[in-house]
Amino acid sequence: MVIAPMIRPLALALSLFLAAPPLIAGTIFVDANLTTGADDGSSWANALQGPTGLKRATLIAQSGDRIFVARGKYRPALGSSRNASITLVDGVEIYGGFLGFESSPSERPPFGSVSSIIDGDLNGDDDQGHFSDNSYHCVRGGTGGPTTLLDGFVIRGGRADGYASDHNAQGGGLLIWNGKPRIRNCRFTHNFAKEGGAALVRASYIYSASWVVFADCIFEKNISVGKGGGVSIISAKPTAPTLERCRFEKNKGYRGGALNVSFAVEARNCTFIDNVARWGDGGAVYAEKDWPNTFSNCTFVGNRSLGSPVGGAYLVPSTGSTHNPIRNCIFWNNMGADGSHGTGNQLNALVQAVYSLVEGGHPGEGNSAADPLFVDLVGRDLHLTATSPAIDAGSSRSMPLDSLDLDHAPRRVDDPSALDTGKGPAPIVDMGAYEYAIGVSDPYCLAVANSTGVPSILAATGSLTISDNDVNLVVLGLPQGEPAMMLMAATTWHAPLGNGLLCLGTPQVRFDGQILNSGPTGSVSLSPDLTNLPQGTVVQPGETWTFQLWHRDGSSSNLSSSLSLTWL
Repeated sequence: MVIAPMIRPLALALSLFLAAPPLIAGTIFVDANLTTGADDGSSWANALQGPTGLKRATLIAQSGDRIFVARGKYRPALGSSRNASITLVDGVEIYGGFLGFESSPSERPPFGSVSSIIDGDLNGDDDQGHFSDNSYHCVRGGTGGPTTLLDGFVIRGGRADGYASDHNAQGGGLLIWNGKPRIRNCRFTHNFAKEGGAALVRASYIYSASWVVFADCIFEKNISVGKGGGVSIISAKPTAPTLERCRFEKNKGYRGGALNVSFAVEARNCTFIDNVARWGDGGAVYAEKDWPNTFSNCTFVGNRSLGSPVGGAYLVPSTGSTHNPIRNCIFWNNMGADGSHGTGNQLNALVQAVYSLVEGGHPGEGNSAADPLFVDLVGRDLHLTATSPAIDAGSSRSMPLDSLDLDHAPRRVDDPSALDTGKGPAPIVDMGAYEYAIGVSDPYCLAVANSTGVPSILAATGSLTISDNDVNLVVLGLPQGEPAMMLMAATTWHAPLGNGLLCLGTPQVRFDGQILNSGPTGSVSLSPDLTNLPQGTVVQPGETWTFQLWHRDGSSSNLSSSLSLTWL
């Protein structure tokens, strides 16, 4: 099979939308592995070179610029300049994870497949056990506002073991001090801090910062001798920093193995797995102030407090008894210092929780003590199985229909076979970080982020039995008000098309008689009539067909993730 015959029919039909977006003025290119060219950052061929290329780019960038960073290892400095950091610039967007030829962030490979590393190991000797010469902070947040962005990096090796008076004991991976940046698609790993926030990863320390947003980030194997192995938040502003679709795994801290919060934070669709409070309380989270923290649709598994028999997952001291609402969360297999898994070992009695599943039970409206029936608890696959009591059991109040779970799959997807035991407008959301959806299989290829900054995700509900004729396809995360068309094919492929990736082979079936529009919600849905498919297509039991949505994306086009369904 060759690509051209497969793509040509669709490419001709959509030719008005396939022009590649031009590069905007003010793009600075960085490639640590490049050894030729002008080394001036004007193009990929002339990218800023070497391990300090990113640092040099931030020194010349101005508000409105973008910095594109190819895979490779980047350092704040070379030698022993421990005070050196990569400092975010107000109004500048920094994107990592490029292969080194792309013209847009949307053309990058999926996050995690290509690594642009910001490494605090200034002398390159961590593998020999020499950490005392590492940078205090790999990245500093500066004073940038919400138009400041760091996206697509691995941040490792920061060692904040200095003095608290100059903040060098805080934030080995990232120190934000009065800044308001967005941090997206970043992995913080093996950072260390002597005091608050992410150490071996003291990954983040936030002080008096509002509107700080961490989205789709991973905090793993960080260590803090002080508070918050993954993140410590000390925010005196009324607007809480936000953690959206973040993963905290195997972090260690004194209080709050993953997260220590003074004042406020909002966490949504996050997982907290195998974090440890080594000497104090709150194996995953320690919320130390009487302030309105909110945790929604989060999953806590395998966390442990070694300093207390209570609060293996989440602990609130006596001052925090009234403003720590938890809803739609799952707490399971978390332990106190004695190794027990009872209700107090999950949450201490002062924590307010509703519509949540807590091992051993916990007082509160809609709460349950039933086994959540994860796909694989031992292997930490915390998706829900078809008979999980967490399905359609949460509270949908204040949750918009276009919400996305940790997989970027749609929230509030109804399971018609499950009893709605939750609360609020239908469809009822599930408990935990993952929404269960009937008929959804692993996508053949993931979507490329569109102009909204996130990829569009295709999910399905209903029955896969052909005679039932009851499948509904839903796509979220689309640009608003754009035309769209559903495609399907009996084979799969992988080829660029517009700004996205076409995942369908031949024969392709286009639902061109049912042109959709993403409208103000940036979403579409389609219930294909299996008895009257386009182009006279007939599906048979045992056949697998893959679906994907094409959509207009500004002056070009993009595609959703794909979804393979095997008919019964």
